[in-house]
Amino acid sequence: MTEVCVHGKQSLTTPRRVHRAMSLSAVGLALGLVLSGCGFFEETRAVTYEVETVSDGADAENLRVEYLGRESGVSGQETVGSTVTNGSLPAQFETLGRVDDDVSVSVAGVADVVLRCVVIVDDSHTLAESESSAPGEGVECSATVPAPED
Repeated sequence: MTEVCVHGKQSLTTPRRVHRAMSLSAVGLALGLVLSGCGFFEETRAVTYEVETVSDGADAENLRVEYLGRESGVSGQETVGSTVTNGSLPAQFETLGRVDDDVSVSVAGVADVVLRCVVIVDDSHTLAESESSAPGEGVECSATVPAPED
């Protein structure tokens, strides 16, 4: 038997009752977390950045695009690169964005090359799309990650 002191009174209770009370408390806590999960955890969505060339400038051949980012807020930064040429598929970089966070991709200008960038959420919804105003100019795409539609 286990001795339990409640409000200055001593009483004897069996370990089985203590175990049952603790189990019920744990189940109640777990159930509460599941039912209110939307408020406890920040919601994230898949964000894809695309960068491509849209002109035939001499420097458009084998243009190396690098993205410095991280998979999550606690992982270390990592540089990922891709080579794009005019007419090739765009360079794509994927990460996670929290709902209501601002996300952006910025590309420095390359001589004689018009650049295009796109920000896509969940592989289907284009949030931002932009093209450099002239050859050699940089381009930036910025957006806010929206909450998913129900």
